[in-house]
Amino acid sequence: INLGKSKKQGSVSEVMGNVTISKAIKAAREDKEVKAIVLRIDSGGGSALASDLMWKEVWNTTVSDTNNLKPFIASMSDVAASGGYYIACQADTIVADSSTITGSIGVISGRINLSGLWKKFYTNSDSIKFGDRSDIWSGSRLWTEEERLWVRKGIVDIYGTFLSRVSDGRKNLDSLGVHEVGIGKVWSGIEAKELGLVDELGDLNYSINIAKEAAGIDSDQEIIIEEYPKTKSFSFIEIFGN
Repeated sequence: INLGKSKKQGSVSEVMGNVTISKAIKAAREDKEVKAIVLRIDSGGGSALASDLMWKEVWNTTVSDTNNLKPFIASMSDVAASGGYYIACQADTIVADSSTITGSIGVISGRINLSGLWKKFYTNSDSIKFGDRSDIWSGSRLWTEEERLWVRKGIVDIYGTFLSRVSDGRKNLDSLGVHEVGIGKVWSGIEAKELGLVDELGDLNYSINIAKEAAGIDSDQEIIIEEYPKTKSFSFIEIFGN
């Protein structure tokens, strides 16, 4: 999970970008032909800000955008941890496989200090700073004690937001309950269901059936599944102009 657009290798996204996914959720929510949304997740996480921006679109779909509220099902694949769980926690129903690695409600941050390695290679770096902490992520020096406390405060703040997002979405858990199963712990899908982090166990087809039921569609009724983000068909005109 990262800021910006999703990046694909073949048919699989290596990076889940908040711009791509947020636009896709918004487009599906505002499409009157779409009766329910299933978000398929296979991610170990990444950027906390990107996760929060995608969470906001799930929140809009389930709570805020009252003109376009729709059933929202989070369907977890092999992994839905950290940021992968963050974007799922506001869904109406969370479905995981029995072995899905889920949870990891926690925050980690840091950087490598390379100054000792550079000294061994008789290499030095100079920089022009604009602000006391402008080189805090450069890796060219150790943090000061003040900077270490500043980074720690940022981690604690983000973790507090993460706890509140999960407790708001999971009605059976308050912030203390989420903290008990949080602080970076990971669970199987079976354990996550027992702890209240997951509602149902099943695959993607099962998730789609839950979405049909939530949308008031008969289980035996044929439906059309639209994939988002929609891919453009190949066109010579787009490549070479008119």
